[in-house]
Amino acid sequence: MGALAYFSSMSSNLASPVWAHRRYRLVVYDLDGTLFETIPDLRTAANLALEEQSRPTVSTEAVRQAIGDGARVLIERLCPPGTDHEEVEAILDSFRTHYERVCLQQTTLREGALEFVRRRGTAPWRLQAILTNKPQTPTDLLAGHHGLREWIGRALGGDTEFGRKPDPAGLESLMAWAGADRETTLVVGDGPADLAVAQAAGVDAVRLDGGYGLSSELDRFPCAWRAGSFSELEGLWSRVEPGADHDPPFPSAWH
Repeated sequence: MGALAYFSSMSSNLASPVWAHRRYRLVVYDLDGTLFETIPDLRTAANLALEEQSRPTVSTEAVRQAIGDGARVLIERLCPPGTDHEEVEAILDSFRTHYERVCLQQTTLREGALEFVRRRGTAPWRLQAILTNKPQTPTDLLAGHHGLREWIGRALGGDTEFGRKPDPAGLESLMAWAGADRETTLVVGDGPADLAVAQAAGVDAVRLDGGYGLSSELDRFPCAWRAGSFSELEGLWSRVEPGADHDPPFPSAWH
């Protein structure tokens, strides 16, 4: 369903008294495929680790299909069938070392991501966070290197005490940090784990297409809104938050 048709089908809900004054206190973003295009560096690190164990290297498409559930699952999926546990562990350890070294080489922000996060950050009532299944160290490196730290108040990786999505513990921790509840929290993500964690926590989700999630998997989960890009989501934001009208404009120095 196209975005305009999708929003038209929700027009009666958007006009209700509940939606008329809704403002999201907390917006939580996924990282891989949502804020960032990370596959080139993930592939580099994975192939270096596989080569060290004399295992076949993998394609970009193989990494795309394996991504989304953390480093361990990524490597398990990329290893040849029948690879024993000890070898998987060795490849995983090597991958982690290589990835921390190369994660800033080719990774880029997804088009429109920084502008979108900046503009959401200008609203005084709103906090923003990252919740990812990527380990904490590369998460922090990426957020800092690409200028998100000014607008992202907290980032939780998948190797923290809160576990990995779709376990809602990390999301619930972010909600407590922000003083947000189910009605004032929004998850933005491109993968099934993002929609699943929103569902588990009982919060709204934006399905951001064009990332790494497969439509066949994403279609299994509900979402409140759907957009094909950050620019499209920006254009539809007044419908996502109808009571907030428009967020404050960018300062002129951002243009």
